[in-house]
Amino acid sequence: MANCASSVRRRIQGLARTPDGSTHPRWWAEWLLVGLLYAVYETTRGLQRGWTAIADHNGRSIFRWEHTVHFAPERPLNQVLHQLPVLAVLAAYFYATLHFVVTPAVLIWLYRMHPERYRGARTWLAMATMSALLGFWLFPATPPRLLPHAGIHDSVADVQRWGWWSGETSAPHGLGGLVNEYAAMPSLHVGWALWSGWLLYRHARRRTVRILGLAYPALTTLDVVATGNHYLADAIAGAALIVFFGVLQHRIRIVGGRAAAMRWSPLTAVGLVTAVARSDIPGAPSHRLPPGDSP
Repeated sequence: MANCASSVRRRIQGLARTPDGSTHPRWWAEWLLVGLLYAVYETTRGLQRGWTAIADHNGRSIFRWEHTVHFAPERPLNQVLHQLPVLAVLAAYFYATLHFVVTPAVLIWLYRMHPERYRGARTWLAMATMSALLGFWLFPATPPRLLPHAGIHDSVADVQRWGWWSGETSAPHGLGGLVNEYAAMPSLHVGWALWSGWLLYRHARRRTVRILGLAYPALTTLDVVATGNHYLADAIAGAALIVFFGVLQHRIRIVGGRAAAMRWSPLTAVGLVTAVARSDIPGAPSHRLPPGDSP
């Protein structure tokens, strides 16, 4: 019976393939989505010019709330980096590099190695990112390193002579204007890291890679808070955003799968009847008469 169900499932999956028989999305559609996300990002960044006072106010509100609930590790962690330059350089490279490398690498890996998982994962990431961009516009917040009188050192800028980034942002020299300095709440660094880490943990075959997948979001959270680029509240919000849209995407996939089953049910029924009649589904009972017998 299990073999019969597996065969039917393969038939349904075959019906859902693209006309060329591939489960991969069209490449131009993927680039179109990337362009759309970047356009939204540029729009929100442009709208925030001149909002420094509002961003400072929101940043102070976050910082004050963390101290009210006695959960504000930014200063102690930042002081550790300030006193250990070698560790500060490593943290700066982590912050300025992995965020822009790991997430695209995981997307490409899913596209090539797990195409059946790619669409859902890509949609999950896109929905969370779009929501975060909306949050940057509605609630611009100055990060701890730029917040006046916060007592937080700009660890990434302090060690810029050892890296390729500019003193203003984590972007390369001359490209600092492309970065939204007030995109602190929620933290996409943490959100994207949790997305990448979860998918590596779920789908990687090597145990080492799966362990790294679990460690990556935790290390990212520690890094962005210690370098003064995010409040701990930003990190929690970024993780919550990814979890929310992960659950939402899972529910959409379940509902979509049921809808697809209903949509293809006539074809599936015909295929199943034909297959059973031909006895070409493993485990299905044979209705053929023995040689020499007649009804």
